[in-house]
Amino acid sequence: MKTSIIITSIFFTLTAYSQSLSLYLENDVIDKEDKHYTNGTSIVYVSNSYENSFINKIPTPFSQTKNANFGLAFSRLTFTPSTIKQKNKIVGDLPYAGIVNLDFFIYKWNESFFHKYMLTLGMVGKSTKSEQFQKAFHNITGNTQPKGWDNQLKDDFLYNFSYNFGHKSYKKTFDYGKLDINNSFRIDLGNYNRAVNISSMIRYGKGYPDNFNTVGRLIGSNENKQLNIKRKNSKDINWSISYGLAYTYTDFFYVNDYDKSYNLEKIKGTLSQIISLDSYFQDYIISFNYKTNKSLFIKNDNSNWAGISLVYLF
Repeated sequence: MKTSIIITSIFFTLTAYSQSLSLYLENDVIDKEDKHYTNGTSIVYVSNSYENSFINKIPTPFSQTKNANFGLAFSRLTFTPSTIKQKNKIVGDLPYAGIVNLDFFIYKWNESFFHKYMLTLGMVGKSTKSEQFQKAFHNITGNTQPKGWDNQLKDDFLYNFSYNFGHKSYKKTFDYGKLDINNSFRIDLGNYNRAVNISSMIRYGKGYPDNFNTVGRLIGSNENKQLNIKRKNSKDINWSISYGLAYTYTDFFYVNDYDKSYNLEKIKGTLSQIISLDSYFQDYIISFNYKTNKSLFIKNDNSNWAGISLVYLF
């Protein structure tokens, strides 16, 4: 009873200060096979914007900001080798792994740029229940059942810190629509992921919000798109289409680099492309995207994913 009261109190407290809540689903079903990063699920909460709060006192480099938001994101990510029919450990291919993360982040921003600071706490291993999650999903879809989860990475604690700077470098309104370009820089440090990412995203559409339409993370949800969005009372359905290009240099990624017995090459450079189609109607935003990643140093290491997200505006 006490637990129910606490959970209910937290829910209503967050709702009172909410700007948006989103559900994001991502899968490599578009490739008709499970390979490496194979699926992800994320729930992202972003608060209202505050002009006078303790967050505003956090120093930011290069520029002054007037707005601040905080947020939480829960993510479940699943990884498998390129062959899931074998029971034995496959040396030279990615191990089975399930990762569950909780991100705590804050934004400081104005209309043309943002600073984001994020702390990630998570875990990898059997305790994440990713084996059961994937097998249940394959039962529903009728896909091949993975055979090698007995070889998954062991339980371990993950932590990471990231800094992200985004800049709206161009925006133009026409009689027949509008256009903008968003650029982003991100650095990750920790025992989970050490990487540097630069990206640019161009968007064209009609009536879309003046949010930060960046490429986002290499895998998983993109909470940047939930920054600076507001409800609209209009019953018009607005839309946008975007194309993004990103380069990521990865020094260490836990799933690829922690267990040396798999004898894997380092990921190093990755070139990513994303196409996103977004629709906006009153309190809702529905997005469909397609991502493709190509390793610049490992031959024949390409991955494709499709994702869908639903954002609700409070």
